[in-house]
Amino acid sequence: MRHGVAVLACLVVVGSLPLSVAGASVNASISNVDVSPPSPAPGETVTFETTVRNLENSDAPLEINDIALRKSGGRGVTEYERVSNLGSISPGSTLEVPLTASFDSAGTRDLRVIVYGRDRGTGENVELRYPVKLNVEERHPQVDITANDSVAGVESTGEVTVANGLDTQITNVEVVVEGDGVEMTKSRTVRSSIAQNGSITAPFRFRPESAGEHSLTATISYTVDGDTTRTTTRTTVIDSDPLRNSVELDTTAVGSGTDRALRVAVSNGGNAPLSDVMVSATSENASFQRVLLENISASTTRQVRLNATMDEPRADVTVTADYELGTETEQTTTETTLRSVPGTIDLTGLDVIRQGGRLQISGSASNVGSTDADSVLVSVVDTENVTPATPNRDYFVGTVPASDFVSFDVYARTTGNVTSVPLEVTYIVDDTRKRQTFDVDTNQMGGSVSQPEQDGDSEGGDQNSMLPVFVAGGLALLVVVGVLVRRYRRGDDDIEV
Repeated sequence: MRHGVAVLACLVVVGSLPLSVAGASVNASISNVDVSPPSPAPGETVTFETTVRNLENSDAPLEINDIALRKSGGRGVTEYERVSNLGSISPGSTLEVPLTASFDSAGTRDLRVIVYGRDRGTGENVELRYPVKLNVEERHPQVDITANDSVAGVESTGEVTVANGLDTQITNVEVVVEGDGVEMTKSRTVRSSIAQNGSITAPFRFRPESAGEHSLTATISYTVDGDTTRTTTRTTVIDSDPLRNSVELDTTAVGSGTDRALRVAVSNGGNAPLSDVMVSATSENASFQRVLLENISASTTRQVRLNATMDEPRADVTVTADYELGTETEQTTTETTLRSVPGTIDLTGLDVIRQGGRLQISGSASNVGSTDADSVLVSVVDTENVTPATPNRDYFVGTVPASDFVSFDVYARTTGNVTSVPLEVTYIVDDTRKRQTFDVDTNQMGGSVSQPEQDGDSEGGDQNSMLPVFVAGGLALLVVVGVLVRRYRRGDDDIEV
């Protein structure tokens, strides 16, 4: 909301009256009334510098009893100031007496300066009068106050804009902001001058003591015409919200192998910024570094990494965030578990199928660790009774992500009484190559496919064994042909009859 603050200007019209003399021996007058400032504002002190002269042709001193500033005309007597017991003025001398007054509102003022004296020669009273006309107008630089949204107990900011719309430069500008139920943490700004049609911005900081409405008042003091100081004020009302504290912690385990850490997300769901945020973690089986965040704005999330040194494969961890909210120290905690289990390959879902003289071994290379396993290779181990066979003597699985698996197939030939086939698995975890051997039980065969081997000796035997089959087939064919011929001939005989 913008409010204009008016400025008061005053135009003084000074009239000269003929001197007024009582008695024959005194010749005196009010020679001048100098008004300062010439452009006063309502409530501003105006000085009427009154000069009283006792002319040289006077025969006696003029004793000054009182000098008064009064309203001219109207009902009753309105007197703004009176000065008494000022002494005497000798012939040819002057006396300067300042009278002061202020006016609460704008408008035209008809005034009169009156001197009450006594002729020292004759003892008679002397009265001198001088009219002064004053026009008071409201004219001040325009002032505007703006304040950001505020929360009880939390420092906020604002600014005062002063725009000089006067017809002259103003100097020695001071802006002071005060608040009702508000602690001002920065309240004063000083500028040497503001040019005509120029402006300045004065920042301020404040902290509401409670929720609800509060008033902020800006007082602007400045000088015009070199020596006239003026003051104007501007007030605005702000509405402060109650403080809301809402901080959440979310943790994620990161890193590989023993190089583990916690990634902690600090979410500020409140309506005020967090300051001096210290994020830490404690555990009986691990130690963690601490991280300091300067501030987290409202409705903002910041992430930090807490590197861990683990004494055991598992650590139950308490994560804590200590922070300043407004003028209070607050704390938020959460619980989590950190494990330092590197990638480990196990063979699962194994199935053995005999294919003639070979065994097909199928299964999954499963990563039961918490980090990736790279360059995973499954191979049949060559022993006295087991020989790797085609098409897959070994199987390159590649990378198996943490808590994941990849299927494989390998083949082996066996001789003699073999109850298990050894498989070797090699892989890399955390830049370290690991090697494991698994014995696959051949008694867990899932089925059998009869496919005789096709080597040179077995091929001849197979052909000889098929000869009786061909002979039997030929004899059966001859029998069928004989039967058909006989039936055909019988048919012909029937036709002839």
